Amino acid sequence: MKELNMELLRVIKLIMKATEKQSPLEPHWEFCYSIFMKDVASILFGTESHPKYIFAYKKYMGIDELLDVMCVWWCVLRALDTVEDEPTLPSELKVPILENFHQHIYDRDLPISCGTKLHHKVLMDNYYHTSTALLELPKGYQTSIENSAKIMGAGMAKFILNEVETVDDYNEYCYIVNGAILVELSEHLHASNLEDLTSDHLPISMGLMCQKVHFIIDVFDHINAIPKGGRMYWPRQIWSKYVDKVEDLIHKENSEKAVCCLNDMVTDALFHVVDSIEYLSTLRHSGIFRLYASIQILVIGKLSVCYNNIEVFRGRVESNPGQRAAKVVLGTKSMSSVYEALYDFSSALKAKIDSNDPSATTTLRYVEEIQKVCENSGLLNQRSSFLETGVGSKSCQVQQGGNSSVGEQVYPFSLVSDELSLIGNRLREMVVSEVPKLALAAEYFFEMGVEGKRFRPTVLLLMASSLNVSLPESVPDPVINFSSDLRTRQQRIAEITEMIHVASLLHDDVLDDADTRRGVRSLNILMGNKLSVLAGDFLFSRACVGLASVKDPEVFSLMSAAIEHLVAGEIMQMTSTSEDLFSMDQYMRKTYYKTASLIANSCKSIAILAGQTTEVAMLAYDYGRNLGLAYQLIDDVLDFTGTSASLGKGSLSDIRNGIITAPILFAIEEFPELREVINQGFDDPKNVDLSLEYLGKSRGIQRAKELAIEHANLAASAINSLPQSDDDNVRISRRALVDLTQIVITRTK
Repeated sequence: MKELNMELLRVIKLIMKATEKQSPLEPHWEFCYSIFMKDVASILFGTESHPKYIFAYKKYMGIDELLDVMCVWWCVLRALDTVEDEPTLPSELKVPILENFHQHIYDRDLPISCGTKLHHKVLMDNYYHTSTALLELPKGYQTSIENSAKIMGAGMAKFILNEVETVDDYNEYCYIVNGAILVELSEHLHASNLEDLTSDHLPISMGLMCQKVHFIIDVFDHINAIPKGGRMYWPRQIWSKYVDKVEDLIHKENSEKAVCCLNDMVTDALFHVVDSIEYLSTLRHSGIFRLYASIQILVIGKLSVCYNNIEVFRGRVESNPGQRAAKVVLGTKSMSSVYEALYDFSSALKAKIDSNDPSATTTLRYVEEIQKVCENSGLLNQRSSFLETGVGSKSCQVQQGGNSSVGEQVYPFSLVSDELSLIGNRLREMVVSEVPKLALAAEYFFEMGVEGKRFRPTVLLLMASSLNVSLPESVPDPVINFSSDLRTRQQRIAEITEMIHVASLLHDDVLDDADTRRGVRSLNILMGNKLSVLAGDFLFSRACVGLASVKDPEVFSLMSAAIEHLVAGEIMQMTSTSEDLFSMDQYMRKTYYKTASLIANSCKSIAILAGQTTEVAMLAYDYGRNLGLAYQLIDDVLDFTGTSASLGKGSLSDIRNGIITAPILFAIEEFPELREVINQGFDDPKNVDLSLEYLGKSRGIQRAKELAIEHANLAASAINSLPQSDDDNVRISRRALVDLTQIVITRTK
């Protein structure tokens, strides 16, 4: 572990040194690497997906030219894949575009503009960057990329017209989109005298396994896309053994059959592992080995997680291993690392095999073959477990059944994870527009991977469960069937709240000229201020439509007030007088308007829909208000103590924009001279540094944290004051709401 930490430190220093001395990437390379890093490198390296880090990766991995090639290769084939995935393009137009795509890869512009994800649409509309980078590669690599595009385009066209029926079809399709690429790359590495020539079936096996794992992890998204013109990649020959329609796999009543089908698919992927190990053992170049071996380890780690795991069909299997992936890359230096990792991951998978599973015998045989290869290597003796070093440790944890007792701490987000997934899907459906650009902009922060933790919907769903107690005899609207309709209406409040929140973020980023949000480029940077503002307006309008469907005037009034408060808070921030700027009361009022009001009024709306008394509704409001204030106070602390990578936005952004928050206000009480520094403005960086110096000498950070804790305790007190209940689900939900107050004040991002 010590050796691994030293290696992490070395890479951090390497990144710092590389990014300081290197000239900026040329625009076309920065563009290509921004696409590549977003799609691929953040998964492999587990760090901030910013093109500037590519200098360090190249130096660390020792594959400068090869990484450029892989980047361009990825962008070209991602463009091709984007055409295949476009649901609005009829087959008679799509097929010839796919078949002839390889003829256009050197063109400045592509013959079509499309994309179901924003950054893929950006890739298509700015393809000239990719073609410019492609033309700078050595001719041999250009030819290899063109050949791959030709094979892939022709194969995709074939399967546009034909479903994936058999396992042979499935293998052919996986070869087309991944295996053929590795064969082309393998041949070119041999021609460049970097690697020995191997039998084609070895790189093909690695390509097939990687692609199959991708299809396993994304099955939930693929099934949900079928009604919108999407398609299924799992072969009918396998899934039809368990269900009549592939869509039935995600229905809860079919969970047992779905898991059996999943295990069948995982077993099919395991077939390729032994060949992949053999291929790795032939690689001579240390950088190429490290890259391929890291991918191999991560892939089998994902298979271990997916096996026997119903969460695959809920869309909740972690597909980005984050820091653990970085540890894999750093810890993979030789075949001994590969054998250790694969042995441990296969052992974790083996422990999950149920003898009653239809594929169990075959699964066990493949796993034992993998373990035998690892054992026969002679490199497993006197070693510490690969998993115990922290590399991939969480990835192979086996999900255990059983209920937590009411007294145990629970992870709040897991209690409502099914509903959060449902709400995420509904949100993506609610922002559909007839204007493609508006739809792309509006759905940007609802895409899988950048949707955040759904903090507000989690609070509201837990609040709904916490108030699931005996209702008063007088129900406000006798027409409504509360037993069947209540939860749906409360879910709608959660959806509306998240939509309002995201709309406010889009507007805030324009006002603040922000360039990042949730760790990715902000929408105003990607698509411009005008479209970002219009997307926010569109979300507000969709929220109003959703509110109308709830059919409760008091709830409509509360949520409308929350929207009004968002605007009022922003105006207060923009028009503050000098006296207002240094007023703690004004700061807390603005904080309530901009952050706490939405949570407070949403919580109160949940209680009103449940038919609760005025007293209970006010307790729900008090919880939301104090939780929101605590959240923002910690947010303001993190602006000084966090990093841009951890926050998903620029650190010190408030003070640089002249926004004075609690830590500075408390610091002024100790050092009144700081007020004069602030009055001079922050156009001069020296004033920023001087303000931070005063803050560091004061108790400003600590006092802001103490105020946050005070409000967190008030929020917890509101929950503890709710009418008692003997219902375990109610009590667990209330405990989760109390635990959320601790999560808020101890968070680091």
